[in-house]
Amino acid sequence: MSRLMSLATLFSLFFAPLAQADDVIRLKVGASAIFSLQENVTTGYSWRIDQEASEGLDLVSISDAGRSGARPKMVGSPSVRHWKITGVKPGQAEIVFAYQRPWEPAPVQTRRLDVEVAP
Repeated sequence: MSRLMSLATLFSLFFAPLAQADDVIRLKVGASAIFSLQENVTTGYSWRIDQEASEGLDLVSISDAGRSGARPKMVGSPSVRHWKITGVKPGQAEIVFAYQRPWEPAPVQTRRLDVEVAP
């Protein structure tokens, strides 16, 4: 039984996303939050912001906050990608993240993040 639990835990660490679709971040102007998603760069997959599908990007500032947990020489090793999102002006933004290999035409997964910025 404990071996089964260990396998289930290991499976969830490698395959469970850190963020769920329809996440919401509430910020005040000037405040920041970190948003993170699990990815697997060693196999070519990474998250990017889909500028065309997103809305209200002028209301927020998004900067790359790096990756953690990666083992670059180990193929299949997951990592976590972090973005720092800062409220710039009041309103509501929708950020769409696409998970794909750069050479492939379409993402294999997308995530939506709603950001509400208050004055």
